[in-house]
Order: sequence, then C-alpha cells, then structure tokens
Amino acid sequence: MKIAVHISHESAKKIGGIGAVLNGMCTAGAYKKFFDKTVLYAPLFEPGGDIFSHLGEGAEVLFSSRDAHDAGNYEQLFGEITRKYHIEIVYGRRKLVSEFEAERQTSAHLFLVGINTISDVELAKFKYRLWEKFRIQSDIYKGNWDYEQYLRIAIPFLEILEGFYGTGAEYYHFAHEYMGIPCALSVLLEGKKHKTIFVAHEVSTARFLVESHPGHDISFYNLLQKEPGEKSLEGVFGSHKGNPRNELIKRAVSFDRIFAVSDLVRNEYLFLVPDTPPEKIRTVYNGLSAKGITIDEKKEIRQKIQNYLRTLLNFTPDVILTHVTRLVISKGIWRDISLLYNLDEIFHSYNLKGAYILLSTLIATGRPPEDILRMEKDYGWPLLHKEGWPDLVGMETEIYHYLQLFNSRSKAIRGIFINQFGFGKRICGQRVPEDTTFADLRMASDAEMGFSIYEPFGIAQLETVPFGGVALLSSSCGSAFWLENIFRDAEIKPFYVVDFIESGRGMGYEQLRALTKKQRNTIERETFSSRAKEIFDIIPTTERKREEYLANIPDYISPMSWETVVKKYLLANLPT
Repeated sequence: MKIAVHISHESAKKIGGIGAVLNGMCTAGAYKKFFDKTVLYAPLFEPGGDIFSHLGEGAEVLFSSRDAHDAGNYEQLFGEITRKYHIEIVYGRRKLVSEFEAERQTSAHLFLVGINTISDVELAKFKYRLWEKFRIQSDIYKGNWDYEQYLRIAIPFLEILEGFYGTGAEYYHFAHEYMGIPCALSVLLEGKKHKTIFVAHEVSTARFLVESHPGHDISFYNLLQKEPGEKSLEGVFGSHKGNPRNELIKRAVSFDRIFAVSDLVRNEYLFLVPDTPPEKIRTVYNGLSAKGITIDEKKEIRQKIQNYLRTLLNFTPDVILTHVTRLVISKGIWRDISLLYNLDEIFHSYNLKGAYILLSTLIATGRPPEDILRMEKDYGWPLLHKEGWPDLVGMETEIYHYLQLFNSRSKAIRGIFINQFGFGKRICGQRVPEDTTFADLRMASDAEMGFSIYEPFGIAQLETVPFGGVALLSSSCGSAFWLENIFRDAEIKPFYVVDFIESGRGMGYEQLRALTKKQRNTIERETFSSRAKEIFDIIPTTERKREEYLANIPDYISPMSWETVVKKYLLANLPT
C-alpha cells in the first residue's frame, strides 16, 4: 500500500498556493492511481472552538481527544499516544476538490495534533536528537512558536501513522516547505526506509532577502549571477543561522529528493546549499486546474461581471483586468498601478474603457458577510473604503490610497479594491449577480497581472489563460519559463513577461548591493513605459481577439494540466 503523507499548514484549509497545489495534485487521476491513500498532517492551530471547525468546511470529524468524540473506537489507536506525549489528536476525512473542475475530487485522511501542552521531557529528547544528528540548535529559537509548533508535531508523527496504517506500508513523506522538514527528519532519525521529499515551494532565505532589500528582485537575482568568488548565498549575504526556516530547509539535503517548483527555485536552493547532489534536486512544476469553455459561455460570464462593474463604476468596461493575490510585499502590487498609468493613456487613445479588480486581503479567513453588507450599504464598499476594522487594516490602507490616487488621475481605467477572501454574492455584497462564483471572475478576465518581486511559481497568474485571457507577469515568476516552454511554437502566446531583472544586468556588484527604493522605482517606471504598448497589444481588447485566444488554447490546456504535470514530473521523479 502506497501512502502519500503531506505535511503542510494548509492541510485543514486552503489559504494560498500550497492549498491550491494539494487540490490540483491529489485529485489528478495519475496521482490517485499511483497512491492508495492520501494523508494530510498539521498542527491543531485552534485548540478551542467547535469540534467540527477543526478540519475545515465539509470535513468529517471521526475522533477528537480534546472533545471526547469517537465515531469509530479510535481511542484504542490514539489514546496511548495522547497520554504518552500529553497531546491532542483530531482525526477525520477531508474532501479535496479541483479548483475549476468540481468533478475531480478525492478524500484524504487528516490528522491535526494539538501540541501546546506536549511533554517537556519528550520535547527535550527530540531537540537533542536533532542537534546530535543534524546540528540544529533549537535553543537559538526559544520563543519562536512558528518553529516550535512544526518541530513539536514531528515528535508523535511516526507513531500516529504507523499505529494507524501499520509498519508495512510504503510511505512517501512530502514535506511542504520548512513546515514539513521536522517530520521528515524524524523519519530519518528512526532509520526508516520511507521515502522523504522536500517540496520547495520557495527558498525561505531567498524570499527574505528579496523582500527586505530595497532593490528587491533586481538586486537579488543579479547578485546571484554575479557573486564575486563566493560559493553560497550565505557567503554573499552573510549567515542566516538565526532564521530557523533557513536552517531547516538546508537539512533537506539529507532527504531522498528535493522537488523545486521551478527552475528559479532550483537555482536558489543550489545557491543556498551548493553541495547538494545534482541528481537529488529535480524541477517539478505546478499545474493548472482548468476546463475548456465555449465562446458563448465566456460571453455570458463576462456579461455578468460587466454588469457588476457597471453598478459600481456607472460604465461598462470594454476590458477587465484582474489581480487575485495574497496581500504581501512579494506580490509587487505597486507595479500593477505603475503599469495602469501607462495603459490608461493607451486605452484613452483607443477610446476604450477598462476596469482593474484587485481581489486581495490581509484577512486570510475573509470578512464576515454581514460586515460586507453593512459597509456596502453605509458607504459603497468596495468602491469606497474606510480605515479600520471591518474595512481597511494594515497594508490594505496603503494599497487603497495608491489606487485612489490613480483613480483621481485616470481617464479610461478605474481600479476597484475588493479586500475580501473569495468572490460571490454572499461574501462580496448584494451588487454581485446571483450565482456568480470565483471561477466566473477568472473566466471573465482579459488579463491577470502578477509582477511579483518573488514568486517561486505563480499559479494564480496563469488562471485566466485556459479561458482565453492572458497572463502579465514578471521574470521573477517561476512559471514564466514554463509558459515560454509550453507556448514556444504557438502562433498566439497568451502571456507577456516583463523582465525587470534585465535592467540591472549592467550594474556592478556594489551598485546592486546599494540600489535604493527610489532607483528601483525609476527602473520599474522606465521598464513599463518602454513596454506598455507591447503589453497592450497582447491583451484581448475586442471580441474577435477573445475568440482567437480561446480557439488557440485547447492544444495547450493538456500540457498545463495537473494530470500532465503529475505524470511527467511528479511521479517520474519520485525516489525508488
């Protein structure tokens, strides 16, 4: 029996990219044919609250030690473990559903472990063993709960799995990001012959450096190429031993495989750990969940979204631009607005009207529907906003002000900031047409923006492509190379890659290290100014062009699909 064990913070609920990956990967037919069972494993983040809230919406709770809930005599399996380690175990089943293909589903076993009161003795023993075998100094990270919680769930990891499924199963442990590393290390500590795979959705240290340097991707990726005689990332940028994420992912070199989600990530990891055996690290791309639609279906869906926009803007946009993303610095949202200034002039000259929808929020769980309704009624949310909960919080305020400044100057394009998680009438207000879904927003979009400064892959940037839209992205997106490869011989290429990094190629080492925010902003503005017309020409601005793009895409949906990616990259690169 082959068991795929995925250790991830998104095991119980999709929050971002890893959740989308799990939904796509685990529902692929080739994956389900190879693996007999899928297991999701994570901390119990909210030990309080309603028992059925632990496993996420639509999940089935079968056992909860905290709540004395047992739907199948599971106490016999888990009771001794909970008492030995002073932990709580919640077990159940969760349905995984493909993002845009609801008929593609699978059921996964889900284990959440409450470790707030874990045995101090067992914790100390495990930390010592990590130091003894892997030289991880846990004492440095005392008080760092992000590190501590993922280390703690590793302590009972094997006993839970082998107690439930037995020791004879063929286990494949997928450590998604640094969060899964301690669990996989516990497998190595016990000398098990299980397969261990680090799924590098990013390189945490690279992300930190890109985000924290004022030159962002322009500085970092050029320095990666120009390193002056040094052999590693830490040789160039200094030690990051104080960052537990850095120390954990470096230990993945001991695993059977490292799956990098793009060539960018592969290069970043080799920069961090240069002595990684080349055969150990493989590029395993992400895929897309998509189904084909007809031009009539697209027109009908576009009309729904256009009607919604007309109620907000008092005009019907000819072109719909979108950016669906997490609200973090790496997404480079200010670059969207910089491009909008250029596109606005071009749209105006062609007598076109456009709408830009930014769907993003700092609140991962989304705002309560009743608050949305109240804000919509009181002052016209999401066209207008107010500072403070339940509306603008943190970085949302800054983004809104940038967008409002653009709106005050624009002639042809208006921007709307929907600071909510998801899209639909219930969660985004009464002006959204009935039966409108998040998928409709993707299908209606003419172009999805995503000029990230750090984007290991970037599934969201590509989600409009299967529906006849285009992807506008930066060369710092790992999916850019993947797109170029897939559409190499295509007559119509439904994407445009803006290479900000190229602008720094001629700079010296010290110039790149000293690049300021002001200088970077100038580079970005000049880059967009010189490429704005080319970007405009890519965007489908007419019905005829939309029909051409949609007719072009069927031959390329399969190479981009999760089915193909799982067969060609994931299964083909598993350790044997």
